[in-house]
Amino acid sequence: MTPFAAIALQVGATAISGLLRRRGGEAGKIVADVADNTVVRVAQSLGVAPTEQAISDLWDKDPSAVTEAIHQVDAELGEMAKAASEATQSYHDLIKEDRESASLLTRIWRPLNGVLFAWSCLALIMSFCYLMMTGDVQTIANASVAYGFLGTVLGTWAGVVGVYVWRRTDEKKAGST
Repeated sequence: MTPFAAIALQVGATAISGLLRRRGGEAGKIVADVADNTVVRVAQSLGVAPTEQAISDLWDKDPSAVTEAIHQVDAELGEMAKAASEATQSYHDLIKEDRESASLLTRIWRPLNGVLFAWSCLALIMSFCYLMMTGDVQTIANASVAYGFLGTVLGTWAGVVGVYVWRRTDEKKAGST
């Protein structure tokens, strides 16, 4: 068993993850999630309750089984991290290809999508406010069905714009333009 795993089981992975959640900032929360997930996965692999005590008790009886389970979970988590990294890199490559494309439309469609989304939201909000100010209750009642549909469309559109902004922010933080 690795020294960290032994300490985690002895002190309690739950206590360590609680401390990381309170004092570790965003990075601490991520590490705490991994620690909690690891305890649950190791316990499931061993067929015991998902607690540090149950794993520790089994360690006293059969350390090789616990060590093997920890190595297995470690390998699985590594594969998951690698797959997530490859997916992120693929997305960054796609955006880079769009940005360096010879086609003007291909280069500007993502930023243009964000601007059009903002204008569309502003137009809908302003038209609804205008209808409320003028007291046009009948039009508001008739438009309620359309607003339900537009909410679905705008929610989907917001997802597309949000992913672009999120990934573009990651690119800027990484120093690529």
